[in-house]
Amino acid sequence: MKSRLSLSIFFSFIILISHTTIYAQNQRNHGWIVSGAQGKLLIQGKEQLTIRDDFRFKTPESLTTNQEIDFYLMLGEYYLRKKDKVGIANILYDLRTKKGEYSFADFLLTSLWKHSQGDEVQAIKTLDTYIQKEPNTYFRNLAKNMRTNLFQTGEDEKKTMVRMDCQKTKPYYSLCRVFRLQYYIDLPTGKDKDMHKHFVNIMRVSSPFFEDTNLEWIPLLDRIDEDLPAKLSFLGFVREGIHFQRMIMDLERITDGAYNENSIERLAFFQILSGDYNGAEESFQNFLKSARGKKTSILNRIYVKLGALAYFQKDYKKSLDYYIKLDLNNWSSDIHHPFLNEPMSLAEVKDLISVSLYKVNGSESALKALQKIKDPEKLTEADIWPKLRISQMLMDQNPELSSRMTDEIIYMAQEKKWRRLEYAATILQGYNQIYRKEYRKSTIELTKSRGILDDENAFYAAEFLRNFGFIFAHTASGKKGPVNGNIKDGISDYLLNHPYEDLYYIRNYRPLAFSTDLFFEYALSHLRDDNDVWGLFDTLFKYNSVKTQRNTKGSPHSLFQIPYVNQQFKFLSGFSTARESKFFDSTYAESRETENLIQRKNEEENTRSLESVKLPTVFLLPYKDEFYVFTFNPKDSKRNQLNWKMVRTQRPDASDIIDVVRELVSANKDHDKIQIYLNESGMGLFRSLKKEMKEQSFVFFFSLYPNTDTQKPLNLYSWKCPTNLRSLDGKGITLVDTAYFEGSRILKDKERLHLWDFPTNASVSNLGPVLSWSCRSETGVTEEISLLKLYRRIDYRTVPKMIVYTERVLGKSWNDPNLHQEWLHFWFRSGTKKIGYLPTLPVLDQISLQSLTEQAAYKEDGVWIYSTAQ
Repeated sequence: MKSRLSLSIFFSFIILISHTTIYAQNQRNHGWIVSGAQGKLLIQGKEQLTIRDDFRFKTPESLTTNQEIDFYLMLGEYYLRKKDKVGIANILYDLRTKKGEYSFADFLLTSLWKHSQGDEVQAIKTLDTYIQKEPNTYFRNLAKNMRTNLFQTGEDEKKTMVRMDCQKTKPYYSLCRVFRLQYYIDLPTGKDKDMHKHFVNIMRVSSPFFEDTNLEWIPLLDRIDEDLPAKLSFLGFVREGIHFQRMIMDLERITDGAYNENSIERLAFFQILSGDYNGAEESFQNFLKSARGKKTSILNRIYVKLGALAYFQKDYKKSLDYYIKLDLNNWSSDIHHPFLNEPMSLAEVKDLISVSLYKVNGSESALKALQKIKDPEKLTEADIWPKLRISQMLMDQNPELSSRMTDEIIYMAQEKKWRRLEYAATILQGYNQIYRKEYRKSTIELTKSRGILDDENAFYAAEFLRNFGFIFAHTASGKKGPVNGNIKDGISDYLLNHPYEDLYYIRNYRPLAFSTDLFFEYALSHLRDDNDVWGLFDTLFKYNSVKTQRNTKGSPHSLFQIPYVNQQFKFLSGFSTARESKFFDSTYAESRETENLIQRKNEEENTRSLESVKLPTVFLLPYKDEFYVFTFNPKDSKRNQLNWKMVRTQRPDASDIIDVVRELVSANKDHDKIQIYLNESGMGLFRSLKKEMKEQSFVFFFSLYPNTDTQKPLNLYSWKCPTNLRSLDGKGITLVDTAYFEGSRILKDKERLHLWDFPTNASVSNLGPVLSWSCRSETGVTEEISLLKLYRRIDYRTVPKMIVYTERVLGKSWNDPNLHQEWLHFWFRSGTKKIGYLPTLPVLDQISLQSLTEQAAYKEDGVWIYSTAQ
């Protein structure tokens, strides 16, 4: 069963880990090291060469065979980029004196040298000769894969790779691993029925590159596949793409003395996709430093991206400062719109600038700037957009004039079949009519807008703007309208797209005066007046989901990054470089979109799922300075099962809220437990309820997705290493090696409870603690479980059905809920069905161990949490 998860953390990020430390390692101990103007070559921590030597060849000393081969390949990649014939000759001479396992390196570097000299025929012949004569299957497959990388081209740059099994004890281990990764990233075909399995496998085969010191550097990566970072990023594995892109760039810095400008801009795009906007800005700044003296069109391209990036981060003053540096007298149509990814005319860049100008100096300055734009003799669609911007900004001051201008634009767009322009203008006119108190006309315009966009322009749709407009129109008219469906549809769309809300002012010419806060006020007011309890519940549930997303920092990673990156592509693909253009219509992109749909389907919630629960249920949903308490009583008739009360307080344990729960308990005396929705407010309420109603059993649940878990007996497992658990081995619990407990290897038993009771080692990042757990095994070796590695390794094949953990695991009590909440989110999102928390474990024997699988063990001091409502 794949994992199910509340959409409330669709974009969430486990804040246990800082944005910059995800997949980050300490300074590389293997491979090329860049530090300022210094460069070094290290082999497993041993310094071999420094910049002072100008990397002159010398025979390696005190290295194993495998390490020597790595040395030759790494120095060889340096000489290849430098076109150093003498350097390559020295390496080949050394290799030919050693032969045996060194032979493949000889043929490989020989082929690469011939290829770099433009002699492709001889380069291919060199590898073919080796493949024909080499009897060892491992070395022969290495050569076949290298030949494929160098000389095979095809659709999407996919490669027909030979699948390899890689062992650390064998030479060329890093090459083997990267070939294995290439094999797996080229398996998805776009709409493969096994797509999720493919993505899980890609995650697992990419993981060693962030965990194994032997893989800190991949020699010849720029020759093997310089587009590997792009392929991974278009699949959605953008953090992995960044990792390999940095590796390629470090070699550029070592050999050329500076990063390649194209590589810097590509890195910035990947950083934007990953949500690292500060890192992307720094990359663009580095590009400008290296591009001094370059032609204006190049500088303009970067300044447009910097201005748009600052706008997206709501730093409008900085955005305007970047735009001011543009040279509009030397504009190039090759520059793409950052938020539309299509060529941008001079009129369109001025239109883009006007929004930042409006945000900083108000509409008067922006309008003056827009009015200075001169019309060409023959108007194109690009020339009309600034006129729609004028209409947008005039609406507050002069809705009549704005309406007339917008009408003219609509007629022209209809005549010319400019669908996007017609769509944006029609929605703007719908809002304009609200200003003019023409409410019926407003609903007509908004209804019309739905059928304007064709499939080619569907990405431009802004359904929440259209649906929000209906709410504003009906509310302002004072008439009771059938808008409950619009509220539901609008909020569902907004839930997915709210991080990009500010872009709708630019992309879709959203009216400036109609805020989202106002929409929620109107929507809630309407639903209360209409006594639509389910609609009210749905709206507040999703409102709180958005709040949860916005309160998290950073962005997801591991498999959870795929939906996030997919949305980033949807709105921010214009920050790409020309090198990525071939991938937008590739099977890599299509596979990402398919996996995105799979994950969204698995995580999507329907509040009506509550109708199927069997336990009395409590939701505590905050809204501004008040709480809405929803109670669901399955004993009541369908019409009366869901009830609500609004309490004006900021305390989740206020007496009025507790009284509502008392009523639910009183009405369900035959039920042994009441379930509470797991959010911060629910956790605050829980603490008081345990004191106020000691006899009543309360449990939590995480998600509203229908409960599909089959109740089967659970077998107990824990980590073999910690001393406090060793004595229990075989007495009702099975202790397993680190690799099985962290998910690196698969346990055949699916019905498992994993017991966590070992202290954390928490280092501190700028967002909070980075957790790991370590101990000394019976053999005296220190073993560690890293939370970072856990995230990469746990999937539907390795996740346990239940987790039991103690305070020692996080180093925080349940009274400090944030860390616990993120821990719970991770496990439930991964597919765990139940979690139990105890401050400390009781003295364990075979009987008490088995009791950990039952909820009764947690009634006094513990907490019991289901993944879904029961």
